Order: sequence, then C-alpha cells, then structure tokens
Amino acid sequence: MSQQPKVLLIDDDGAMRWAMRTILAGAGFEVAEAEAGGSGLEMVSLRTPDAVLLDMRMPGLDGDEVLRRLRRLVPNLPVIIVTGHGTIPGAVNAMQNGAFEYITKPFRNEHLVETVRRALKGWTAADRKSRSGVAAALTEVMGQGQAIEDLICQVQAVVSTDYSVVIQGETGTGKEVVARCLHQHSRRASRPLVVVDCGTIGETLTNTEFFGHEKGAYTGAHERRHGWFEAAADGGTIFLDEVGNLGLAGQKAVLRALEDRTIYRVGSTRPIHVDLRVIAASNDNLEARAADGSFREDLFFRLAEYVITLPPLRARPGDIPYLSRRFLAQACAALGRPSIDISPAAIDLLQSHQWPGNVRELRNVIRRAVLLASDAIAPSHLATSLARDGAAATASQRLAACTGSLRQRIRSEVDVIERDAVFGALERAGGNKAEAARLLGVDYKTYRVKLKKLTERQGTPFDERA
Repeated sequence: MSQQPKVLLIDDDGAMRWAMRTILAGAGFEVAEAEAGGSGLEMVSLRTPDAVLLDMRMPGLDGDEVLRRLRRLVPNLPVIIVTGHGTIPGAVNAMQNGAFEYITKPFRNEHLVETVRRALKGWTAADRKSRSGVAAALTEVMGQGQAIEDLICQVQAVVSTDYSVVIQGETGTGKEVVARCLHQHSRRASRPLVVVDCGTIGETLTNTEFFGHEKGAYTGAHERRHGWFEAAADGGTIFLDEVGNLGLAGQKAVLRALEDRTIYRVGSTRPIHVDLRVIAASNDNLEARAADGSFREDLFFRLAEYVITLPPLRARPGDIPYLSRRFLAQACAALGRPSIDISPAAIDLLQSHQWPGNVRELRNVIRRAVLLASDAIAPSHLATSLARDGAAATASQRLAACTGSLRQRIRSEVDVIERDAVFGALERAGGNKAEAARLLGVDYKTYRVKLKKLTERQGTPFDERA
C-alpha cells in the first residue's frame, strides 16, 4: 500500500480539479478525484482518504449536504471547503458543520498545500492508530492479497463511526474476525463486545435473552437477569451472529430496541437507555431475503447502514500459502512439536481446491495433516481431508463411483467411515494415541494397529512414538 497521504478532490469543475491535483501531487500527496458529491461519498466509503477538498456549489448534492454526510460517514475526517463563492456566513456555517477550514478561489498554491498539511496533523492519534491497527490485524489473520486490501479499506472507512454494519459471507470466511476487528479498533474498544448466536434463541425466550428479566417475572425466574442488550448498553458493541436465523419475534424485538434505544426487562416497566453499536453477520444475502419477505425489510435497513461482503477463499487463492503456513505453525505449537514445512506440491493442491468451508476448512485440513507428517506436509497428507471435506466427497457420490458388488460398495463406504473416525479421534486428542483410543471406545493396541495400517496405506511413514 502507498504510504503517501491520500487527498480526495470533490469538485464538478474539471479544470479546477486538474490545478489542485497538479499542486498536491507535486507536494507529495496521492490524489483521487470525484466530479460530484455522490461519487465522492462512494469513494470515501470504499477507501477513506486522509483529507477531502470539497467544493460548495455542485449540481445534485451541494457541498453543505456532502459535508454533513461525510461527518456521519467518517466523523473525524478533515474536510477543507474550497469555493469560489466565499462569504462570511458560508464560512461560519461550514465550520459549524465540521469543516476543518474554508479556502476561497483563487488561492495561493503554497496556502493550499499548507492547509492540507495542517489538516493531516489534525487527524487524531487515535484515528491514525485505529486505521493502521485494522490493516495490521486483518493482514495478519486473513492474508495480504488484493481482496484483503479492499476489505481493509472498507473496514477502515467505517471503524471510527457508530454505523450499524452487516457483514455477509459464506461460512468460514471470517465474519466474526471482522466484527471483532471493528470493535477492537473503534472508540468503543474499552467497553464490552457481546456476541449473540442468533441461531440458538428459541422464539419463546427472545425477550428474556435480549433484554433480561426481573425476579419473579415468570415461573422459574428466581433472580434478576441482565440480557445481552443491557450487557452492551454502556458504550459497548453487540454482535448479532447469523442474524438471519432470528424468528419474526426476535426480529421485531431487535428492531424495537434499535429504533427506541430503550429496552425493558421482562416483568419491568422501568426503561433502560442503551448506548451501543450493532454489528450483524449472515451467511445469507439479507437484502434478497428482505425483498422476498423472509426477513423484515425495516430491520434490514436499520442494520445495513454499511455492508461488508467477505470474499470466499476460492476467490483469493494467492492467500492460501500464507494462511497454510500460519495454521501449520499454530498446529505445531499446539502439539508441542518442532516446526515442519509444507511442500510446493502440497500448496499447489491446496490452491486447486474449491474450499466450500473456506478458511475454517483450510485450518482443519492443515491441522489433520500435521498429525500425519513428520518432516514436511506432502499431497498425500492432504488427500483424505480434501476428499472428505470437498464438495465432491459426499457418500452418495462415492457409492455411485464405486464399482463391484453391493458388498464391495458397502465395504468401501465402511472403510471411509473407519478412516475418518480414526484420524478424527487423533485430531481431537491432540495427537495422543491412547486418548484417541479412549474416545473411540477401543483398546489402545487395536487403535494403534488400525492407525498404522491407514497411515501406511497413504504412503506415509508411521510415527512409532506412543
């Protein structure tokens, strides 16, 4: 990523944009341009600049409205008004709406550059730390490819705001990672992050789980209980994981709480004000579900002030080598084993896989391979896991592909189940063969014989250590 300060010019006058771009680029700034307020706001939402130079009189959205929206989008972003229609009332109004400074055209080149430099110093240390922290956190956990750079820009654009955010993506793409990053690098980081698994909430318990209850509110309510919203109410963040799984009662309860910013414990008439930020995640396209009526449209629009869509792993194979080595190091450390490597051929195999389970599936595949490998992970250490986890490895497909008698087909399927059980138990037991035998309910000698047979069948040397 470029280390030059980024300045966005929003002005409908092409000649003026050219002049300012020439001046600022010559002073060492990276310059982007938008010829209208709407396109400028879109650019800020995708990649937050370090400062904005904004014209006041433009067709469509005028400068006053763009400034107000910029303040909501990125509250501390320095915005410099540059206009040829300067008046004292206009300057006062712009400063009251949050502009950093007001410059009239024509201006002196050095004055423009100096104003931009002062504006950049006006970015608070916390804002700069927040943006750099987002980049470092997501790069370390998710990779370094272009898709992750684009994701970082989206998160940076909204991290310092109180916007409600919807994070969409397939299972295993890292939605909770992004949600935690949004909280940990926001102004609310010192307050609680309350994680709610919306798929586990029964319809009859929605109000109790979300808002709590008073002692005696219903049979079995032996003491007062604080709900999830109250746990985050004092400046925290509530993360509604898999919000699409909420029933209609849950959707209605959440909408009411977000609109009123007030909740009531079950059995109480005392209002509780909540100051919190909401982040929601879903495997589904909530906008499409809102359109077909399976999710409340009003709740979707309340939650989706900003939407982040995570790319599947198959769309960013360039990150697979980095992620594989990261998971490999973690697995070796967890097992207390010396570090091992992964062969180029194994990396090629991983990059050719479709990854229906995304990053979570990759992590599991690497963890299983570490149990089988001694010096380096080879393709043979990955084949079983990829066949089991891949979309082509369903039982029906294996049976359809198997030739021979019914007995032979059943024997083949039993072999697959036995292999998965033996290696799966070893993974759950952290490589301890005796514990794996106990998990399967067989004696140690029987388990060891089966493990040795299956390991050698894959062409892998068997680790004779107990």
